[in-house]
Amino acid sequence: MEQPSESERGQGPAAGRKVLLHPLLVTVPVGCWIAGAVFDVVSRAATRPGEFTTASTWLVALGLIGAVVAGLAGFVESLPIPVGSVAHRRFVVHLMLASMVIVLYMVDYLMRLGAPPDRPVPTGLLVFSLANTVVLVVTMGTGAAIRATSR
Repeated sequence: MEQPSESERGQGPAAGRKVLLHPLLVTVPVGCWIAGAVFDVVSRAATRPGEFTTASTWLVALGLIGAVVAGLAGFVESLPIPVGSVAHRRFVVHLMLASMVIVLYMVDYLMRLGAPPDRPVPTGLLVFSLANTVVLVVTMGTGAAIRATSR
């Protein structure tokens, strides 16, 4: 009779690894916010800018909801990281940046509520949206650094 392979016995390269929800869940707010920034830029050149302005407002709102869910999952998944370790210090930096990103996008959303929905995104809001995207990308990098350190 043939012996089961390592992967069939659960001893292969992926044995003992658990699937983390946070890296999967953050794709929702990141995708929404980046798509929102793209729509903001497109609204400046579109023949019907209101559609892109409205869509980007909805994307910012959906991103906020997704960020709260992803953040809760990330916090729970970070609990086993030993306090004082390099991974924990990186987690604290990531948590502070992620919290700042959420606040920035809340401000972004509130600013959008005061902007006319049938016109292109105002220049100031466009610049703010693009700046938020830069902070978002930096925050993503700190999250990746945590994962690389905690393996």
